[in-house]
Amino acid sequence: MKIGIIGIGTLTLELAFRASKKGHTVLVHNPRGNTLVRETISKEESIKLSTLEHCAESDLVILFVPKHDLEAVISGLPDMTGRTVIHTSGLILDPKSLLSGLSYAMTYKITAALLPDAHVVKLFKPMKLESGLSVSAAPEKQKEEIFYISSNATSGLQVKTFLSGLHFEAKDLSARLRLHHTGLAGVNPFLSP
Repeated sequence: MKIGIIGIGTLTLELAFRASKKGHTVLVHNPRGNTLVRETISKEESIKLSTLEHCAESDLVILFVPKHDLEAVISGLPDMTGRTVIHTSGLILDPKSLLSGLSYAMTYKITAALLPDAHVVKLFKPMKLESGLSVSAAPEKQKEEIFYISSNATSGLQVKTFLSGLHFEAKDLSARLRLHHTGLAGVNPFLSP
């Protein structure tokens, strides 16, 4: 599968390296300049720097772009009708506040509004901080949790399959988000249905 990554952040680099190790071809475009990531990704043969257009033509497109750059970047994309676009965001330090934070997820809402005919899937990877500023890493063999929401079942399944193949425990919060918006905010999104 060909993965196009537009924008560089901790999560997008992790996804790029994991996808590369699983045999996917990964194209990367950083709207702020590819020289920033050239050295980092040069160690992986199946990760290549590319143009915005080529990244957008991939089987899955992963987008990590600051809010103030979103409109300019998205206006440079080809027609994305029916395409799956995974929108990632900054760090989530408290997974328990994930659903309430989604209500105000401005970059996700802007992305979905600018790509009305694409299937935009929101992706979150909570990070646990323990004792000050040290980041706790998940044990090697244990799958790390990663959360997503999708209004399109086919795209949601495509993203879940992709993430599971990268050794993530992909959890779909789509139904729980709908419950949250309909007034059932007391539902704990981290308990299995």
